[in-house]
Amino acid sequence: MKILFKIIIVIPVICSFLIAIVFLGLGVYETGQGIKGVLIGQMHTQSTPGIRLFEALDVFLIGFLFLIFSIGFSQLFIPKPSKLINVIDGITPKWLKVENFSQLKLILWDTVLTTLVVLFIGNAFRANGVYNWELTIIPITILLISFSKYLIKKNKNV
Repeated sequence: MKILFKIIIVIPVICSFLIAIVFLGLGVYETGQGIKGVLIGQMHTQSTPGIRLFEALDVFLIGFLFLIFSIGFSQLFIPKPSKLINVIDGITPKWLKVENFSQLKLILWDTVLTTLVVLFIGNAFRANGVYNWELTIIPITILLISFSKYLIKKNKNV
């Protein structure tokens, strides 16, 4: 039963880590394409390398979201006296040390909020001043997540 439990836990940790690597690789590719566009002088053309660089930032943030998810789940579910946990604890920063789901949720919410802000700025820039109701969905989502995070932190202090 212990082996089955370890397999069930390790599969999402490894898969989310692989997804993070894929997104980080896509971010590197988009960054390269954006820099290439800037260097060959496509700044004021349809290809807009500035937006491509901004989208690369968004892809990097999604990659970091999956990386944080992978690290958090491994810290929560993989037993402490293991080689993998020792390696993970050695490379993770202090702010990413997760002891319970609430901490992991707050860290992931911060990452999602940052990703949504970057996504909204890119979409607003791409809209060229033509804003519709669909563009307001992301700021409303940012507001709701921020408010719920505020309420959770407020109730912890009580």
